[in-house]
Amino acid sequence: MPLVKVEDIYRRAREGGYGVGGFCAENSDSIQAIIAAAEETRSPVVLALWQEDLLAAGPGYLEAFAQYAAQRSTVPVALMVDHASSLAFCLTCILNGHSGVMIDGSHLPLSENIRLTRQVCEIAHLVDVLVEGELGTVRRTFETTGPYAEQTVFTDPDEVAEYVTQSGADALAVSIGTESGISSQPLQMDFDRLRRIARATDAYLILHGGSGTPHEVLRALVKEGITAVRFASALRIAYLDAIEQARDKLGRDYPDTRYILGPAKDAVRQVVAGYMHSLGCAGQADRG
Repeated sequence: MPLVKVEDIYRRAREGGYGVGGFCAENSDSIQAIIAAAEETRSPVVLALWQEDLLAAGPGYLEAFAQYAAQRSTVPVALMVDHASSLAFCLTCILNGHSGVMIDGSHLPLSENIRLTRQVCEIAHLVDVLVEGELGTVRRTFETTGPYAEQTVFTDPDEVAEYVTQSGADALAVSIGTESGISSQPLQMDFDRLRRIARATDAYLILHGGSGTPHEVLRALVKEGITAVRFASALRIAYLDAIEQARDKLGRDYPDTRYILGPAKDAVRQVVAGYMHSLGCAGQADRG
């Protein structure tokens, strides 16, 4: 079926009381694996394309493959950019088929974050594109420099209503204890903070850093108001580990990549399917 809107997937998830995954795809293998997992579990799915991966591939390349893969799928597939840093990049993504854009002004002062998000909303909403903003930051365990390498900054519930109302954001990425990457320490979720945030806004609440979050915690977060969870590192590590294992088995000079990338793609499919069951979206593609 054609790509569907992110808003439609989020709305149905909220109405149905389940969560959905925003799975970051970096190449054609990961796109196919994510959609294969969605088909297997009969789950609606959001393909999230990180700004840096889009820049590496060239704007439009991954989107074209995603649109073709969605056309061949029998479950709802939506496309959105992850962590766009500018209005210009959001506009490029909208032109390339994204029905959701995440504008990341989380490292700016609140007033500037609101201003940037509002600029994106004013244009994106004209063409019925969902806008996700962010308050607070989620540390990236795989970065050593820059703002994401610093300590996690939790979302301030007292800023939520002001940010959402003044910016017009449809969805809000929140920081309540997760980390992007695979954390070396057990994560502690601030459920009380999440409840306060949920009381302050009707915006869809999005959790980044899903890869380091235990499956039982994901289920609890959905019950407390999280609509969608973003995953990247767990998929990428599974892909790379499977490649290494295949090359060790077949030999470093073995040239037929079907037997190397095939197992890697399947490893991603298995990881994604597991998260879909935990979030409760398995089977939801065939309801309503």
